[in-house]
Amino acid sequence: MRCITVLYPSKDNEGFDHQFYLKRHAPLIENILGESLHKLEVRRGQSAPDGTPPVYIAVISIWIADWTAYEKAMAVRANELIDEVPLFTKVMPIIQTDEVSYSSASR
Repeated sequence: MRCITVLYPSKDNEGFDHQFYLKRHAPLIENILGESLHKLEVRRGQSAPDGTPPVYIAVISIWIADWTAYEKAMAVRANELIDEVPLFTKVMPIIQTDEVSYSSASR
């Protein structure tokens, strides 16, 4: 399994539209990735207890169960995702792909 982490910096990104992401962009990700998608997490950054703003306004984890199917889907439809980015953020995200070595569910 692999996990793609998409980090949207808070700096200069006050207008990040979480509702747009939740209602339109996340479903688009699910639609494009289909069966290759294991799990999608959308998290909103929170201020620290001392009031310091979060480093990232949003963190997205896209868990991929079938990498070959993911690559095929993205080869055909990646531009749909890229084209939407300016509709919900002013700042391009930082993206990292990881191989999952260990994962544990809450008990």
